[in-house]
Amino acid sequence: MISRRSILKRGAVASLGATTSLSTANAQTAAGQVTTGTQLLQGGSHPKFVQPLPNPNAPLNAFAATTPGGSSYTLLLREFVSQIGLVSPAGNKLSTVLWGYGTPTQSPTSPGRSFSVRSGSKITVSYVNQLGAGPRQLGYRLPLDTTLMWANPGNLGGLAPVPLVAHRHGGDQPTITDGLPDAWATADRNLDGQPDYAGRLWSTPYTYQHQQEAGHLWYHDHALGVTRLNVFMGLAGHYFIRDANEDWLLQRNRLPASPYEVPLVIQDRMFDSTGRLFYPSTDPLNPSAPRTTHLPEFFGDFILVNGVPWPQHAVEPRAYRLRVLNGSDSRFYDLQFRRADGNTLAFHQVGTELGLMNAPVPLTHLVLAPGERADLVVSFRGLAGQRITLVNTAPTPFPFGAPVDPASAGQIMAFPVSLALDTQRPHTTLPASLRPVLGPLPALVTAGVPVRKLLLVEGVDPYNRLQTLLGTVNPAAGNPTSPAHGTFFYSDPVTERMALGSTELWEFHNTTVDAHPIHLHQTAFRVLNRQAFDGVVVPKPMGAGGSTVGGWLTGVTTLGPARPAEPNEAGRKDTVVAYPGEITRILVRFDRPGEYVWHCHILSHEDHEMMRRFVVA
Repeated sequence: MISRRSILKRGAVASLGATTSLSTANAQTAAGQVTTGTQLLQGGSHPKFVQPLPNPNAPLNAFAATTPGGSSYTLLLREFVSQIGLVSPAGNKLSTVLWGYGTPTQSPTSPGRSFSVRSGSKITVSYVNQLGAGPRQLGYRLPLDTTLMWANPGNLGGLAPVPLVAHRHGGDQPTITDGLPDAWATADRNLDGQPDYAGRLWSTPYTYQHQQEAGHLWYHDHALGVTRLNVFMGLAGHYFIRDANEDWLLQRNRLPASPYEVPLVIQDRMFDSTGRLFYPSTDPLNPSAPRTTHLPEFFGDFILVNGVPWPQHAVEPRAYRLRVLNGSDSRFYDLQFRRADGNTLAFHQVGTELGLMNAPVPLTHLVLAPGERADLVVSFRGLAGQRITLVNTAPTPFPFGAPVDPASAGQIMAFPVSLALDTQRPHTTLPASLRPVLGPLPALVTAGVPVRKLLLVEGVDPYNRLQTLLGTVNPAAGNPTSPAHGTFFYSDPVTERMALGSTELWEFHNTTVDAHPIHLHQTAFRVLNRQAFDGVVVPKPMGAGGSTVGGWLTGVTTLGPARPAEPNEAGRKDTVVAYPGEITRILVRFDRPGEYVWHCHILSHEDHEMMRRFVVA
């Protein structure tokens, strides 16, 4: 395939006028590294496995309620300076400016402190943007590309105050508390008790009703067109729901309980030589790009786990429950637990994003896309005195990109098995059934379920930049082109309208050369299968004067039988990997009315229009 990514790499954008055939046989990789004049810290030579891992489950890492023992929380979004474990080549400690969530009695942290709530409970959370509250104006610390469609408070362009909105990712919540991209707000600079600027969906406080089973949610900033920058600055954290089914397993030692449950959020970053966060924003390979420009993806050479570069976590020779979240911008991880002799340590996955699966699934490696979470049980039993290293082998972009550097992003963290076994605590024995109270997940039934055909395409924006877009595939015979189908911008009229209480089968046709994690707000879904396909991508002029090139997909034919979902995808999910050249099918039920969004969870993609609204009514 001559992909649009490879065409851009050669600078032959004019040839996009030709129709291209879809196939993954000769997929091309992304363009090379963008060079800058900034002196950077080098991840490959930075010390590793020195700093202790902060545990998000520790009491000091829990949010304090506004009133003691209450269910109301006020989170203050502030800037702060922290030493996260970075050192200069000479060994001097470096400080980093971050943004984080605090409370009136707790300083901000990054990642943010954890929520741990009960299924069926209710809490209220007020998110208060204090980045520039009062007379002090605070703008972006990272380069801001104002050519994107973004919140742009007050139409002030690059001089705008910082817009923020917290999205609880994986929550079943109404539109008004979802934290949608248009629900942003700036700080209250004039001190009148209200944000100076706010998006059309802004509201406060948020009421979260946890009408869902135990699962691993997370919260992160989601402001329109600047999500990648706000999350990069530190605005993300864990959110756990607990229930009676999980209690039953913990009480009977069928799952590791605290302190043997450890959440891990994995993020990649870059830093300059002073310890300051660095986000690349120039593209010398594209003379048409703005001076400060958005780039198709971000891949950092520093790996942070719970906010610390390459930490280590001492463990006992027993089983641990690791709640793993990929909080990176664009980087996929293919994770393995590796022994000192180079052999791989097998483990089990017990849950997906939104709950426990029916039974544990044995694994030797785990592919985790941005936005995905995995509930793992790893046994260090019999490994006393050894060090187990969590490593990553995923190429960038995934799955056909450049090999990962084993000296930097190829390493995640270490688990020295150096603690004495606490013999007062029994060992964990994983059960055959993980849902003794809830019962097994319902069987997947697709008979009579309407099918919605959706589209992923690599296009080109008016500045010759790669632009990944979403859209629809005409379901008519031959999938002919039609103004009602093909790719669309975020602001275009809604094409996904569902009846309240309806169930649909969504088919994502990925015509790009990369895998994309597709996330739906508001709803849980089940992954059905994936199937290779072929077709023809026809360029679709979009925007003013057709200055953006999107695409239509016609002549779709499936190739061979569908392959079922992976065994470790057998639970309730909110994010699914759509692989290149494949149709990815999910079964979705829409139980709440309102406006929501579906998008790629590569943050650099969603900020550049790879996001669409949907409406349930």
